[in-house]
Amino acid sequence: MSVASLSNYAHPLYVESVGEGEDVILLHGWGMHGAYWQSLIDGLQDKYRVHSIDLPGHGKSRYQDEQSMDDFIVRLRQTIDTVTDQAVHVIGWSLGGLLGQQLSLQFPDSIKSLQLIASSASFVQRANWPHAMQQQVLTDFADMLMQDYRITLNRFLALQVRGSEQQQQGLRELKAKLFSRGEPNPLALREGLSLLQQVDLRQAISALAIPVMLLGGERDTLVPAAALLAMAQQIKQSKLHIIKGAGHAPFLSHPDAVLKLSRAFLVNE
Repeated sequence: MSVASLSNYAHPLYVESVGEGEDVILLHGWGMHGAYWQSLIDGLQDKYRVHSIDLPGHGKSRYQDEQSMDDFIVRLRQTIDTVTDQAVHVIGWSLGGLLGQQLSLQFPDSIKSLQLIASSASFVQRANWPHAMQQQVLTDFADMLMQDYRITLNRFLALQVRGSEQQQQGLRELKAKLFSRGEPNPLALREGLSLLQQVDLRQAISALAIPVMLLGGERDTLVPAAALLAMAQQIKQSKLHIIKGAGHAPFLSHPDAVLKLSRAFLVNE
């Protein structure tokens, strides 16, 4: 396993790379870090060069005052350019999937395919978009974040597994890894929540011209299956899979099913 050093940043994003083959970029969710991907990394590294990136202010990556989608995308793009000069496959979970959508829209020639795991074009309810969280839920999280980010993160973990058929086991796994790479920067958490509240790619995703897999959990209360179905109807080259009994982290609760779908998509896209 190698750790990439990015000389064009004073405090580079942390990247772990393993395997050989076509490049696969893994982007985790809000408040998390790259270690959550371990089961998928283990299952892909025999045929792919897998790069797990800690987002700004998460895990081992330093926060450098990223305050907009453009800031996150610029830093991610420069990070990806450091680990490979080839077009890449992107797999994004939740917030990571939102960033993956924007990356694919801005740099269509650099992205071979996109897998969105429990990720939406809009994470909050809007006009004609009822299948999402209410704005107030994320507003409340933002308010709590400034008071005690540890409690806020733990409450968010509980939301991620709510309704899953393996709810208690999933919550234990999420909590066990939460601070294994250090504690996230509260400012980065705030800006990540802001992205989840403000970014709306519902119209933009119809321009995606690459193969896209939409993979969700039947019992996901943060990104309901209905959101993925609506997105699939807008994206020309899309495949939709809903895993029965899964919540917001299907690659943790149902790792074999997610790996099988991910590998098949990478081979056939």
